[in-house]
Amino acid sequence: MKLCKTAAILFLLVLVAAAGGAQAAEFSRTFLLEAGARYEVSVRIRTSLQDAPTLASVYIHSEHGQYLRSTQLSRSLAGSQEWQQISTIVTAPPGATHATVVFTAPEGVEMEWDEFNIRRIQLDLADEVLIEQGLVYTGLIVDARGLGLQRGMSPRIYSQSGQLVYAGVAVSYEFLQQAGIVSYGQELSPELLKRIQPKGTVKVSPLVVRALEVTGSPETSVVISDDDAQAILDALEVYDFLAEYSVVFLID
Repeated sequence: MKLCKTAAILFLLVLVAAAGGAQAAEFSRTFLLEAGARYEVSVRIRTSLQDAPTLASVYIHSEHGQYLRSTQLSRSLAGSQEWQQISTIVTAPPGATHATVVFTAPEGVEMEWDEFNIRRIQLDLADEVLIEQGLVYTGLIVDARGLGLQRGMSPRIYSQSGQLVYAGVAVSYEFLQQAGIVSYGQELSPELLKRIQPKGTVKVSPLVVRALEVTGSPETSVVISDDDAQAILDALEVYDFLAEYSVVFLID
């Protein structure tokens, strides 16, 4: 029922956004929002038109379908019949759980549906000296030993208040297959520590949190305290290690 209600609201919003004229090309995608994250979402288009106004609209909602905010980006493209990329930025406000991005363009514009990309925006890695001093965290370790956590392809981290902290929203299929969004181990081995060691550095400075319980079906996700969730968000302001999938789960 919640999904139906949300879909209806989104449909109305899309109609409002497209009310300026007939839209021959339209593409939309709904995805989860991780707390504190910023994403660039993009799609490739091409046209032979000399003036092709395009519109990127973002609609952000809470868990219960409540509409929180929207943003729109207009761009006029001149056609060379070559593929061009249009993009917009999505920022997760407090309480947001998912966003729908809608790209629209007039007749005569072709969109490449398979080239819709979501990329978590990465801040530059802080100074090496700060890492050496332990003032910058380079990755996250979640200690879930003793809770019966199972390995999974799409594990998630939630706060006690229900906020999604990590789910690897922007991961590519290739990376998911080859590396996964987390690494697993019983102890912190040198191999596991490589997961949270940024390229070009020698220092590993992990933020360690304790899982309070496991959740999901199967039980592949964890719940952490609100204080630990806030500590993660504060750390991401300096260096967004979640954008690099620098996460280790310690399990039995």
